Amino acid sequence: MMIDREGFLSVRSLSYVNELLEGERELDHDSVSHTQLSRDVSAAFADFARLAMVNDLDLLHLWAAGSNTDALSMSVDDMNSNQFRDWLAAIGLGRTLRMYDDALHTEFEDQFNDRLQKLIEFAKEELDDDEFSE
Repeated sequence: MMIDREGFLSVRSLSYVNELLEGERELDHDSVSHTQLSRDVSAAFADFARLAMVNDLDLLHLWAAGSNTDALSMSVDDMNSNQFRDWLAAIGLGRTLRMYDDALHTEFEDQFNDRLQKLIEFAKEELDDDEFSE
């Protein structure tokens, strides 16, 4: 059955991943589905390599320009398909950092979270200073 969707995973790979998530299958490096997933992920990395060659392209700004930030504060049950896609993308950003750390045995996710927390604290201080000066 063909479904209309956006994303880099083929329908076969998406089905395989869903079966893994639901516990219906075990991760099998020798299966045809795993081989297809590997090809899909390799193609995605190649696409990201092309994006990385564009000067001054900020992935967060690119994603934010096409997303609905209100979706991040809604219940999943109340979301339409576009809002659900944006919610998944936000989760995917964090999970990508975790997968990066797992693959390369680094702690980038922790460093990223620390930097993000410092940025949030700095922004709050700036906003508080602006309120007092008015």
